[in-house]
Amino acid sequence: MNETHTGMLVNSRVFQETPMMLTGIQLLEDHKIVNCIIKDRYLASYVLRLPLNKYQLEVEGKWNKREQLVIKHMKIKNIDEFIKIVGTPE
Repeated sequence: MNETHTGMLVNSRVFQETPMMLTGIQLLEDHKIVNCIIKDRYLASYVLRLPLNKYQLEVEGKWNKREQLVIKHMKIKNIDEFIKIVGTPE
């Protein structure tokens, strides 16, 4: 069952690039950190371009054994001029 979480992007890092890109992000949701992981190369490269502590992300996915939310879908809640230029991942 997929879960949806909305929070501020506070941290992002690349764990592995080959053979499959794994990127971790942290969202601050109601004074709680949600650890997320992105397997999709397109979504990962998009998130790595975003400045930290500026954008609210709505993510949807499933929890893995390590209590990380594996993101399947992502949406930016507060779109500004930068996002209009770069585009959105939808």
